[in-house]
Amino acid sequence: MSLRKKVFLYILVTILFLILLMSLTSNFLAMKAFEGVERRFFEQDMARVRSRLAEELHIVGRYAFDWGAWDSMYLFMERKEPSRFQEMLDPMSLRALGLDILAVVDTDLSPVVAYSVTETGGEKKLSPEIIAGLKALAPDLLKAASDGYLRDILLLGDDLYLAGVSPILLTNHMGPSRGFLLTGSALKKKIPEIAASLGTRFSVVPAPGAAPAEGSVEITTDSSGMATVRQRWQKFLDQAPPLEIRLTEPREIYTEGRRAIFHSYLWIFLSGGGILLVVMVLMDSLVLRRLDSLRSVSDRIVSGGGIGIRVPVSGDDEISVLSSSFNTLLDTLENLVAEIPDPLFICDPDGRILTANREAHRVLALGKPGELSGKDVSSILKPAENPKETGEDSRTGVIFSSADMFEATFERRDGTCLPVEIRRQEIRYGKRTLVLLLARDLTERKGFEQRLARKAYFDDLTGLPNRSAFIEDLNRALKERNGFGEVLCAATLNLDRFKLVNEQVGNVNGDRILLLIGRRIEETIGEDARLYRTGGDEFSILTPMPAPPRLREKAENLMENIHKAVGVPCPVGSDTIFPSVSIGVVPDIFRCASPSDVVNRAHQALKEAKKAGLGFTSFHYGDNDGSVPETVNILRLSAEMHAGMERGEFVPFFQPIYFADSGAISGFETLARWMHPSRGLLPPSEFIPMAEHTGFVGKIDLKMMEHALRAAGILRRRNPLAPPFFSSNGSPLFFRMPFAEEILENFLAKTGADPSLFTLEVTESLLIENLGEVSRKLNRLKELGIRIALDDFGTGYSSLQYINQLPFDYVKLDKSFVARLFESEKDERLLRTIIHMAGELRLEVIAEGVETQEQLEWLTRAGCAKVQGYLFSRPVPWEDVKRMMGGEESL
Repeated sequence: MSLRKKVFLYILVTILFLILLMSLTSNFLAMKAFEGVERRFFEQDMARVRSRLAEELHIVGRYAFDWGAWDSMYLFMERKEPSRFQEMLDPMSLRALGLDILAVVDTDLSPVVAYSVTETGGEKKLSPEIIAGLKALAPDLLKAASDGYLRDILLLGDDLYLAGVSPILLTNHMGPSRGFLLTGSALKKKIPEIAASLGTRFSVVPAPGAAPAEGSVEITTDSSGMATVRQRWQKFLDQAPPLEIRLTEPREIYTEGRRAIFHSYLWIFLSGGGILLVVMVLMDSLVLRRLDSLRSVSDRIVSGGGIGIRVPVSGDDEISVLSSSFNTLLDTLENLVAEIPDPLFICDPDGRILTANREAHRVLALGKPGELSGKDVSSILKPAENPKETGEDSRTGVIFSSADMFEATFERRDGTCLPVEIRRQEIRYGKRTLVLLLARDLTERKGFEQRLARKAYFDDLTGLPNRSAFIEDLNRALKERNGFGEVLCAATLNLDRFKLVNEQVGNVNGDRILLLIGRRIEETIGEDARLYRTGGDEFSILTPMPAPPRLREKAENLMENIHKAVGVPCPVGSDTIFPSVSIGVVPDIFRCASPSDVVNRAHQALKEAKKAGLGFTSFHYGDNDGSVPETVNILRLSAEMHAGMERGEFVPFFQPIYFADSGAISGFETLARWMHPSRGLLPPSEFIPMAEHTGFVGKIDLKMMEHALRAAGILRRRNPLAPPFFSSNGSPLFFRMPFAEEILENFLAKTGADPSLFTLEVTESLLIENLGEVSRKLNRLKELGIRIALDDFGTGYSSLQYINQLPFDYVKLDKSFVARLFESEKDERLLRTIIHMAGELRLEVIAEGVETQEQLEWLTRAGCAKVQGYLFSRPVPWEDVKRMMGGEESL
């Protein structure tokens, strides 16, 4: 066992022995002392409780003692007239004195007067149980009263009373006794008052069989740190059941004592650990480290012949003198090789470095000389040739092959590499054969070769892989195709009209646009895909895709996202370029025979996309060259929407909103439909997403608002007493229009509609964009008399801040709330809370998506005033609204 381990074990055993000794001595004695102090405190608390109970009994007993000596009470017992007793004592007086029970018993042991006092000072007959208990104790009470008045805690019925008993005598307590008088206060009422004043929790209960002996205090504890203190109550009546007082108190003294002892153990352990650490550090630094250093140098000299190592020398003790002798032997030999200007290494036949000169350390960016000694040369020097071609030994590396000059690479500590040319020469060192290596820097030559290689496979402008890399990756993918349920999709992208862009903004700005579009495409396709620049304005993509049937959907979604990313305008000085891209896609390259087949099919699909117009994607799904690609229209839908708006193809449909309780129509929500000339009536899901992407949705919003205001005006003239309101949606793009409020104000003037009958619905996504600007515009619309509703409440960014700051009149519960209504009690509570909250904020609530009678009944009970959904009606054209409400005018 080493000296370090021995010292460590000796000190550790000493510390453990001290802790064990403390636990056997001080722990036992200290805890006994703490328990003794704790017991005295508990006994003092018990004495204070007994003293206070005795004071209360004295007060109650004095009442009985005084009243029993009244002459009027003595005469009452002679005649026993109830009216005379009321003149002496009434319940209201007893309540004022804090008494709860009064009983007068004659010498025949029959109760003459017996009642309890209510909280309001009324008289209440005693229960049969209390009467029975009183009669059972009457003989003993009469006997005790004949000896003087009695004060004790009595059990009457199920309750304990602080009771005072006195014989009924003449004034000055003379004459024969005519019975006794009992007064009492309910103990259960007095205990909280006494406990609060003393600061001690206690109770008085019937004593069990194992009750403590009279006068002794018994203390029991539990694991929760609480103590129960018990003492038997001294009774005066033999027939009365035994009672005991119980105190429940925390063991604060005992707990603090245990904590203090634990801290003392901890400090002893820490102090011992500190001593152990100091001793170990001193021994290590003064003796062991220096001995290890000397031994290490000796072993390395004997086994490896290293000449650059030294033993640190400090002081003038015996170890220092020995170290100086070692160092003197090595200085002369090391100076012979230190000044060679090229990196030089001396290694043993196994590749271990024995000596390296200063230049070797500088080239390898090592701080101090001698740092390389003892390392395997293969850890810093890697061969540049195939070992099989040079016949190297697999264990030692190419440097020990038959070649005397070869190329290799230095690996520096910071991770950088330095190409070198190595000259090798065997030398004799005593009886050993060593190898000398002399290195020459090849950084400049290798850098030139790497620049040539990168130029062959990467694009200079964008830094993306080029066409050659694309072909290489295709070839590798076709050879290494996997069977994990995925395919590899290839796409070729060509920027539309990029020649015109270059002519407009110049080649320099054109290159900047290419860089920007390349970054956008890279961010869109994700990390699993790879982007290539395969031409001047052409990019290519390789990306994994799920196998059919999900292949088509995923591929089309990715290409649509690329169109959106590329289509974002590019500001160039004072100009703005609106780029677009045509895409040819081969969804599954594994259907192709070769990389050239993939490229040909992608270009064939790209040609079909170019024929269709700008911004198209064409997919090549066929298994042969003659298959016809499919083209997905991206820009045509935008053009058709503009033309459709001019031709009036966007028409309003109205979904009725009903009163939940009566079923009468309250209003209508105006929804957009597109009467497409070739595809028929299109729902919003077919064109609204594209309209939002192109910014066209704001114009659709304006058109629907105009229809809603015109409809509100028509039905108001038809039904002036109860006209329905009309609502319409306002998208974020509508609110970004510069003069949105002025346009709506113009519509109001143009249609003559009552603004209070028009409600503008805004979604929660609008509120997070620019709350200050949105608030200003909504308040302006509110000043015009327009009502504001928060649509799809609860699906996005719902916040009480928005509801509090913005002038909303309605909240519309999203149909997803109603659909999940009966899935769990949590959903019901959430929806009921929202409805209640809206009511407290004086906001009307409209529930969307009501489809069943059960949903309607629940919403009605919850307080939702208005509903809409397929249970009542789907969105209908204006002709159906006229039939519902009456009227002949058209929109």
